[in-house]
Order: sequence, then C-alpha cells, then structure tokens
Amino acid sequence: MDETTLDLRDIIKTLKKKRKLIIGTFLLFVSLAVVVSFLIPPTYEAETAIRVKQPKGLASSLLSDLPTGNPMGTKQLMSTYAEIIKSRTVVQEVIDKTQADKNEIPTYENMLKRITTQPVKDTEILNVKIQAGSPEEAQLVANTLIEVFLGRMTALVRGEQSTVKEFIGQRLKDSKAELEQAEAILQKYKEEQKVVDPSQESKALLDKVAGIDKLAAENRVALAASQAKLASTRQQLGSQHQGVVADNALIQQYKAKLTELEIELVSLSANYTDQHPQVVAIQAAIKETKAMLAAEIGRVVNAEAPSINPIYQGLLQSQIQAQAEIAVAGAQKQAIDQIIQEGSQEVAKLPAKEQGLIKVARDANVAQEIYIMLAKRYEEARISEVMEPTDVQIIDKAIAPENPIKPKKVLNVVIAAILGLFVGTGIAFFTEYINKTIRTAEDVKQYLDLPVIGSIPDFDSDTSSHNTSWVTRATELFKTKTGHKA
Repeated sequence: MDETTLDLRDIIKTLKKKRKLIIGTFLLFVSLAVVVSFLIPPTYEAETAIRVKQPKGLASSLLSDLPTGNPMGTKQLMSTYAEIIKSRTVVQEVIDKTQADKNEIPTYENMLKRITTQPVKDTEILNVKIQAGSPEEAQLVANTLIEVFLGRMTALVRGEQSTVKEFIGQRLKDSKAELEQAEAILQKYKEEQKVVDPSQESKALLDKVAGIDKLAAENRVALAASQAKLASTRQQLGSQHQGVVADNALIQQYKAKLTELEIELVSLSANYTDQHPQVVAIQAAIKETKAMLAAEIGRVVNAEAPSINPIYQGLLQSQIQAQAEIAVAGAQKQAIDQIIQEGSQEVAKLPAKEQGLIKVARDANVAQEIYIMLAKRYEEARISEVMEPTDVQIIDKAIAPENPIKPKKVLNVVIAAILGLFVGTGIAFFTEYINKTIRTAEDVKQYLDLPVIGSIPDFDSDTSSHNTSWVTRATELFKTKTGHKA
C-alpha cells in the first residue's frame, strides 16, 4: 500500500517536473497539424444517385428467352452497373470531356481512385461519388460520368436488341418460308384430292390435337432460343473453368421437378384447353418452379463461382439456365412426340384421304403458330432496339459541394493534440526512467542499501532548475549521466 502511494506520488511529481516538456510536445504536434492541414490542397466530393430497376415487361420477355441477356437480381444488377460505371471505356471518355484543358491529365487509374460507388441497403439506389480539387470540377465530373454511363448503357442495350432482332429476324424468315411451304402443300392436297374442308370427325380430331400442336410450336421456339443462348454464353465465357455449380443437388432437383411439370402439361393439353383449371394450375406451378430454379442458380453462382466479377457471374448464370431449359425442352419434346404418336393411331382409323388432309393441316397449323410467335417477338425486338433503356434513372444530379471533405482540420488538430499529449508524457516518463541520478534519501536506501545520516540542500541547483528550459536541463542531465558513467 505504501509502495503504491509512493509510485503515484512519483508519477505526479514526474508530470509536474516534466510539464514543460509535455506542453511543448503537445504544442509542437498541434502546430504541425495546423500547418499540414492548411498546406494540403482541399478535396471536394460531389454525389449523385441513380435508380437501378429490374427489367420488366417487354425487356423481360425478350431477355428471358434470347441469347444475349438474362434476368438478374437487383444486387447483381447494381454490381454490374457499378463495374460499367468504372469501366475503362466510360472513365476514359469522362477524362477526355472534363480534363482535356488541364496541364496534367489524369490517367484512367488515377481517375478511378476518385470514383466511389455505393449501393443503398435494401433499395434500388446506387450512389456515385466523385472527388476533385474544386467544387465545380467535382460537380462537372460527376454529372458527366452519369451522362456517359447512360450513353454507354443505351449503346449496350441497343446492341443487344440489335442482336436479338437479327436472331429473331433470321428465324422469322425461315419460319415464313416453312409456313408458305406448308400452306402450299395443304392447298395442293385439297386441289388434288378435291377436298374443301375436313369432315366433322376430322375437325373434331384437329381441335383435339390443337393444344398439342401449339405446345409443339412453342417447344421448337424455346429449344432454338435456349440453344442460341447457350452458344452465345459459351462463346463469351470462352475456356474459363466454371466449377461444379451446375452439379448442385438443389438445381438438379428443380430441373427434375420442372421436367415433370412440363410433361404433365403436355398430357393435360391433349385433353383440355388452356383455360381448364388443371392446365392453369400446372402453368402456375411451372412459372413458380422456373423462378425458384433461377433464384437457386443465382445464389449458387454468387457463392461458388470461381470469379467474383458480376458480368462473369451473369454469363455463367445464363449458361446454366440455358442448359436447364434445353434439358426441360428435350424432355417436353419427347412427351409431345409420344402424344402425337398416340394421336396418329386415331387418325389411322379415318379414311386415307382424311388422314392425308389432317397431316398437312397440322403441319400448316404448327408452322403458323411458330410464325405468329416469332413475328410477335420480332416486333418487340424492333421496338426495343429504338427505345431508351428505362431500367436506370437519375434520382439526383450532382451539385457543387460547399465544403471540402479533406483535409479535416478540426479532426486533424484533435488527433494531433491527443497524440502530442501521449508522446510528450511518454518521453517524460522515459527520460525519467533512464535518469539514475540519486536525488533523494529514498534513492540512497534503494540503490545503495545504506542508512541516511543527513542531507545537504543544493540551493544553487534548485534555483537554476526553475529558470532553465527543459532542453537545457536535458542537456545537463545527459552530461551528468555521461560523467557518472565515466
């Protein structure tokens, strides 16, 4: 207890004794912080906000079936757009537009360090911040960056839609030729067989298989679109290793369930119309399973893909979805072929003339269904090609900031003051620790282990110690220490 009281007393005594050293160090650090804060050029930051929406309606219907796009979650969309904002093409164009009149034009890497993108949690908002040497420059660069980004997005989307339109257009030409050929064969058959309309029995049979014929047409279009999408994503992914994402057990489970539902829909379509409750229920189940499959693929790709690049992950997700669609479409085609084969047994019971008429009529119906679907999609693609993309909206344009964000003078001074106090106190205790001069009767007892008979006050030393600076005393202390060792 006595020893603790003595230590505290020594601490207070040391603090009082070294107060000038501590205060001097404190003032030195504060002065340096003030000088450095005023010497560092100010940095201003302008902020703008954009809204990233999920593609819906027209765009969704196109991107879900065609080779150059795929639906992605909002988070992945934001990551993708953030990467596009910081892409070399966009940033270099911003440099050319805003930094051309400067003596020292920043490089892409330097400008990239001044750009910050930050999504707002649980929203579709993406904040974009730009740092610059003046408020006007920060505002100009921020607004120019968003303007160039939107222009880039328009070019990308229109490029995609142009590819989509070209793909559908080619398929539409082929389909039109097939339809004309099928109608010509039907007309020729009627003329040769002198048949105007099928019999009532044949009409009933044609109506019965109309649903299957429509499914067969949809199956052909879906299979072709999925194969084209798979080829496109494989080409863009190249030879990169894609891991074992596609072998995920839950993905395989969803694919199996989707295949079962599609086959069940084929069976129902052979006996019921699209408005039948069972058909409607199966169609809803298929839609729900497709959504769960897409969500699971997105989740697994984000967690297990060998690259964290959102664009790469989007392509990988699109490829896995295309593989699943092809597998399901293949199983559906087998079911449709089986239903058609079973239906042909009923057709075989009709007269030969009616059998031939039903065959050419069904071929014409399927060709017409395919042509109608492709014509509708081609029109959508043609409209989308000239439309401005609406999935990115500017919420707030950047304004010139009033105050710089760097340097933070007050914060720097406070940190320097705290640091100065710590450093000054540390130096004080360190110098006191290395000072082994015997100054008190307690020191004699502690270091020499001898009894103290008496003491003679050093009046000159006490007087001079109050009038000399800490530097002088440190010098004297060093000399004393040196002489003591000698």
